[in-house]
Amino acid sequence: MTTARWTPAVAPTRQEQFILKRLGRVRKLLGFLRLHRHELFDAAFQDELVAMYRTTGAGKEARPPAMMAMAMLVQGYLGISDAEMIELTVLDLRVQMVLGCLGAEEPPFSQGALQEFRDRVIAAEMDRRLLERTIDLAKQTKAFDHRKLPKTLRVAIDSSPLEGAARVEDTFNLLAHAARNVVACAARLLGWTEAQVCIQAGMPLLVDSSIKRALDIDWNDAVEKTEAIKTFSRQLD
Repeated sequence: MTTARWTPAVAPTRQEQFILKRLGRVRKLLGFLRLHRHELFDAAFQDELVAMYRTTGAGKEARPPAMMAMAMLVQGYLGISDAEMIELTVLDLRVQMVLGCLGAEEPPFSQGALQEFRDRVIAAEMDRRLLERTIDLAKQTKAFDHRKLPKTLRVAIDSSPLEGAARVEDTFNLLAHAARNVVACAARLLGWTEAQVCIQAGMPLLVDSSIKRALDIDWNDAVEKTEAIKTFSRQLD
């Protein structure tokens, strides 16, 4: 599987220049990100992000990780849920401009893809690196006062597991993420595989890499979702 690089235009279009002028006082960081995205996500940093995918093997082609990382920054800055972030990629010109999809009528990525990317970034400890690069770039360029970089952005990135999962009430993935950390620790202590730990502990649902796929229910059915969380909770207990 080849992971694409993100190559958005550097020079602002006439429409983008108009939008940038409107960002002079409000949501100024969005303007900064648009003008300096090629520096923030230079070739070397994009290689680091792409490296997170090298062990995944075959599968669905990943969206450019640099674009997904930018979406994560924008989401943290705006303080919004995954679901709302997806909507803004087609409804908000400022967000579209930063992501390089101005005029798009379909979201450039799904809610699930955003969540999966966040999990991958956190596992590779690239979330903090992304934040620090943003702050360093603000210092270097002096195009945006790094001292005014919202504290909420740091909080959003630092607490990204909660921001992504809990804010959209995705209890399943939040619990699974925590449980897998416990399983991994137990496996190392016992010298077992993680699958062995899951089976012996009575948690067969965690053997599958996707808890939602393992549960195999109609996710639009509220009753099935309620029963599923009960089943999962019993296994975790």
